[in-house]
Amino acid sequence: MPIDSVMKHYKEKFSLIRKIIAKENPTIVEVGAHYGEDSMRFLETFPKAKIYCFEPDPRNVRAFRAYIDNPQIQLFEVALAAQNGTASFFQSYQNPATREVPSKYDWIDVELYEKEQLSNSGSSSLKKGYKFNLEGSITVRTQRFDDWKDENKVGEVDFAWIDVQGAEKDVLDGMGDTIRQIKLIWIEYGETDYEDAMSRDEVVAYFNERHFAVVEKFSTKGLKGDLLFLRKDVS
Repeated sequence: MPIDSVMKHYKEKFSLIRKIIAKENPTIVEVGAHYGEDSMRFLETFPKAKIYCFEPDPRNVRAFRAYIDNPQIQLFEVALAAQNGTASFFQSYQNPATREVPSKYDWIDVELYEKEQLSNSGSSSLKKGYKFNLEGSITVRTQRFDDWKDENKVGEVDFAWIDVQGAEKDVLDGMGDTIRQIKLIWIEYGETDYEDAMSRDEVVAYFNERHFAVVEKFSTKGLKGDLLFLRKDVS
């Protein structure tokens, strides 16, 4: 994966993330890893990082493994959720207007992009409701984050990045008490195309109850966007 292509248009955002984390060798958890593009951006930004990635969509997994082979990045083919077991997963696909890979993914071979039906695959979710969902669903393995963390003997997490298209509460509920072992959490809100999506107020209330404070400076205020939370005992 050519890093210049991956970082294109994202240097400013990841420079900001570097300032937020302010650590040379952070432990990063990426929930909803897609093709691994953000995984590589994290590694470029933090060359000494440990990055644990979660992605349940087999199409995305195949693209991820086709382009990423680095011992600092570990991919787990599982959907983080509130329960261990299996769940229905709703894949999305939008027929592209042209036989081209979108510019932000121009490092992906067009043959792979077409074969795996990757167009708009990032909108897939454990939650139904999105207008470009494929007919039916597939079954994916699910795991609670707290159980995964114990099994893999992962200590404190410096930064968690959660991008799961409306399934945010499922991921958070599966963290249980181990959410208090994460310093910073960046999460989407307002994904109203999906059933059970959380609003901004609901996400803020959830984190306040667990002793996190919203970092307003780095959060959006609209009906849909991103929120950054800092554990309150971290200065």
